[in-house]
Amino acid sequence: MPVGAEEYKDILEKGFTRAEVAFVGNQPPQVAQEIQDASNIVFSSRTQAYREVLLGCLLTQITDSTKDIRLPYIDLGSNAFSGRSLDERVINPFLHAKSVPCSHGPYLSVFRRKVKFDEATRAGLKDKQGYDAFLDLLGIIEKEDDRETLLAILDYILYRFVLLREHGVNP
Repeated sequence: MPVGAEEYKDILEKGFTRAEVAFVGNQPPQVAQEIQDASNIVFSSRTQAYREVLLGCLLTQITDSTKDIRLPYIDLGSNAFSGRSLDERVINPFLHAKSVPCSHGPYLSVFRRKVKFDEATRAGLKDKQGYDAFLDLLGIIEKEDDRETLLAILDYILYRFVLLREHGVNP
């Protein structure tokens, strides 16, 4: 059964609340060092789309692990998901509502129709280091099937969005 926008929004709201509490308490959510290292690159990238799309892929993995988070267009197969719809209906409005700096459509700006998040896409991108870090994070996320671990990763990624909002840059 497909996940509705309200479920995604609920997961984001709860995670963002935890991230803000962590920020106020100066207690970053604990995740593996490889997640922190790749996040440092993704969140310092000038390509905002990487972190916004990452959030949609993570939400998809949390809610439906049968979907392939490297296939963000439904016409790419039965296990693909609609990344653009998720971004337009949930991610982008959420980030704007939380006053987080973000783009107005990563699926229109950087990632075009029928894109797959793989090495082949890398060639057409300016920030290859940021994209490589994005792919590293996808690799970690797609291998994880424990919901609590995925929610911990979400909390960390949302914490990084809070840092971005509060400081304009991320350490």
